[in-house]
Amino acid sequence: MIRTGHGSRYARLLAAALVLLIAGHALGDDVEDRRANAGVRLFRALMLADTDLAKKTIAPNQLLVVFYYVDDQRRAKDLAARFVQESKELRGLAVTTEVTNDPSMETLGARTPAGIFFAQSPNRKSIASLVRYGISKHVIVYSPFEGHVELGVLGGLSVEAQVRPFLNHATLEASQISLKPLFLSVAKVFQ
Repeated sequence: MIRTGHGSRYARLLAAALVLLIAGHALGDDVEDRRANAGVRLFRALMLADTDLAKKTIAPNQLLVVFYYVDDQRRAKDLAARFVQESKELRGLAVTTEVTNDPSMETLGARTPAGIFFAQSPNRKSIASLVRYGISKHVIVYSPFEGHVELGVLGGLSVEAQVRPFLNHATLEASQISLKPLFLSVAKVFQ
């Protein structure tokens, strides 16, 4: 009987641990979803702040914006659809979106996007690859996830007393992207 008591106690403890693990995972997903949804709006503002946006078309009057995902293509498509709904055009330029999980962006061929949005948080190797791509092609790379601007991603969001744009100064300089002074004045800048 003592063993049964210990066994049921361990079973209850295991069940409680599993409930906490599942709840923590769901809460983590909820936080990521909120950051991604808030990030779409700030990503749009960052794109509009790019003074060379008109030079980044893939066809006459058409911009390409890529939504990068790790393993959840549906989430990337949902965020891309939301972006298009809010941004059918940027400064008179039509917006088209694509989703990809290729951190090299080779699937785009010769087309260069005006911006790349992280729909999910990739590993460090993929982040580094996308940052290098953004710098070499003068593309805005944006992640709403915590810690990515510090890893070199050009833009993100800072959640403090208020949510505001977050920029990596070194990547902005290396990418040779010029932003409107008003956007820079409200952004938090990581040196």
